[in-house]
Amino acid sequence: MIKTEYGSFDGDKWEAICQLCFKNRYESESYFEIKATPGDFGIEGFTRSGKAFQCYCPDEHYTQDILFEKQRDKITKDLQKLRTFEKQLAKKLGGTLINKWYFVSPNYSKNEIIDHCTKKRDEVRALNLSIIDNSNFEVIPWDIDNLKPEIHTFIKISDRKVEIVPKDNISQADKLKWKGKAISLVENAQRKHRLRFDINTLNVDKKVDDLTEKSISHFLDGNSILKKWSIDYPDDYEKFIKIVSLVEEQVVEECMFPNSDNNKLYKRFAVLLNDKIKSSFPFIEDTMVQNLCNQVMADWILRCPINFE
Repeated sequence: MIKTEYGSFDGDKWEAICQLCFKNRYESESYFEIKATPGDFGIEGFTRSGKAFQCYCPDEHYTQDILFEKQRDKITKDLQKLRTFEKQLAKKLGGTLINKWYFVSPNYSKNEIIDHCTKKRDEVRALNLSIIDNSNFEVIPWDIDNLKPEIHTFIKISDRKVEIVPKDNISQADKLKWKGKAISLVENAQRKHRLRFDINTLNVDKKVDDLTEKSISHFLDGNSILKKWSIDYPDDYEKFIKIVSLVEEQVVEECMFPNSDNNKLYKRFAVLLNDKIKSSFPFIEDTMVQNLCNQVMADWILRCPINFE
């Protein structure tokens, strides 16, 4: 299973989603799925216009070099099958000549994969296979972005839940830069986190610093998710903003009244928010729900909605 900005995939899930995308996009071109059983013929679907598709999802997160080697070898192996199973494919294609062979994988780590595709294109053309449109034949690598917008639709309506993960490139330097521009927000967080502790708590300064750092991380990570969500699922994003706004009104009101345990109040807000997001968006993964909840709670701590009396 690998994680992408659109969610987590294994080989079966990746192929299933790809097939739904192909069938929707190429319905007017008469798309045909070729089942993996019996036999593997080097393509998993084709259109009457001459497009052929082969899907590949790595088993795990490989290094760039290893991923390139595996994708390179997969392309080589599957294109060889066009020659091995030329007669069987000719029957399935029914006179259609393949002019474009798409290798569809969640992502590519090295541009050398394009060089390899060009090399294999020339090799296939040289074979003069009866099922290939030699003058127009191309080997084309696709990544997950080539499946937009269909992938959003089919992840959402299928039993596979949406999961947008935070970007992994928010460095400590990025956090320090943000903190330098948001000093008042950081001070808000420090003050509020301090009020969560009992007066007899030991090492409060260290704990406050740790909680503040965590709030900043949750806020920045969550913002990267929200940015992606707003682009890919604008309607759901707008719904999320409205829901959070309504819950925020309740939070602001409850904070107007004295409270004997600020930490319990904080946790109650988190549970309320988590339950509301989960019930409003049952099609997103629990990890994404938690990340969204963390972002909103951090935002409320950094700004003024959560303001312990």
